Amino acid sequence: MNIGGWLLLSFLLGGLLLLVQRAEIKRRTATLTILAFVGFIVWRYAIYRMSGDCYETVFRAVCNTPWTRQWASVIATNTINWAIVTALIGNALFWILIGRSNPPGTSDSIQVFGAND
Repeated sequence: MNIGGWLLLSFLLGGLLLLVQRAEIKRRTATLTILAFVGFIVWRYAIYRMSGDCYETVFRAVCNTPWTRQWASVIATNTINWAIVTALIGNALFWILIGRSNPPGTSDSIQVFGAND
């Protein structure tokens, strides 16, 4: 597993999930749709970047073999899967510890101070 990629993807995907979780209830579906598209782009780019990694810098011919490319693809897929699991667990813990007692506000409850009209 690529530890640096796992940490970066965990924070990115966790942040996207947190944005959906803290969105207004009326706008949560639209937020989920847009951020699911963004998450898909992040996921595909991570597969693209990590599948091309080759750690054998001494022998470049080893990097071009099919089993090495397949091994890099497996590592990339496992890293992304673990990042998704970590993001889900982190957001679940956030919701349990903070989110339930502090739900997101609505735009109906906005109050402007100092307006005498």
